[in-house]
Amino acid sequence: MYRDKETAYWSSQIATLAGQPKKLWQTFNSLLGKNKKSHDNKNCPSPQQFLDFFNQKIERIRQSTGKCPVQSSLPSASTVTLDSFKVFSADDIRKTIMNAPSKSCALDPVPTNTLKEFLPELLPFLTCMCNASLQEGYLPTSQRHALVTPRLKKPGADQTAVNNYRPISNLTFMSKIVERLVCRQLVSFLEENKLLPNLQSAYRKHHSTETVLLKVVSDILRAADSGQVSLLCLLDLSAAFDTVDHNVLIDRLQKSYGLNGTVLSWIK
Repeated sequence: MYRDKETAYWSSQIATLAGQPKKLWQTFNSLLGKNKKSHDNKNCPSPQQFLDFFNQKIERIRQSTGKCPVQSSLPSASTVTLDSFKVFSADDIRKTIMNAPSKSCALDPVPTNTLKEFLPELLPFLTCMCNASLQEGYLPTSQRHALVTPRLKKPGADQTAVNNYRPISNLTFMSKIVERLVCRQLVSFLEENKLLPNLQSAYRKHHSTETVLLKVVSDILRAADSGQVSLLCLLDLSAAFDTVDHNVLIDRLQKSYGLNGTVLSWIK
């Protein structure tokens, strides 16, 4: 089916551009891979250099804070628990897939556009796959792989310096679909039981950078009206997500937020 679709696509492109030689040759070059830029950039660091740099960066940050006393306290133990995920209907899976961006990864067996086009035929199998992951508390190893591409942080930066790059992970489409299903239930549980901080704006529905700015500006104006002085402190944590300790995270989710059973197993 995939090969038939590929053949039909290129045949259609060639037929459409039959009277436009320049664009037709561009299509041929694209089909033959001649318009792709060479990946053998002599100025670009090697994969091993990138791996060593990113690993060493995380290790340096851990060592710099490892002996520091804890400055935050854990939230009180949750009185509610979430032990298992609810299964999703075929219609829920269909809506989640159709609303997701049509981005593909080289690890995907078929392009996302093709999957969406033949979704009515594939939906029963995809629904079974997603629900099996949620019920068993396990994501298949094949769905935990990612293609990591180093990207320059700023255009024109020195391409020979590894610290000028950030790693971008490209995951399979279906792994991201399962993640969306898990996220939906987790966030719903946390919000229903008021386990999220009231002033947290990140990763919450109807919250964004705009709500943060509105709150900050409102507080500053209110202070100014009262004749008070305001001091604004902004912190940017280096590699914040990459340096999260997995054991500490699992412990907090279990003790402070009530996640257990297959829910905690899936996150592990």
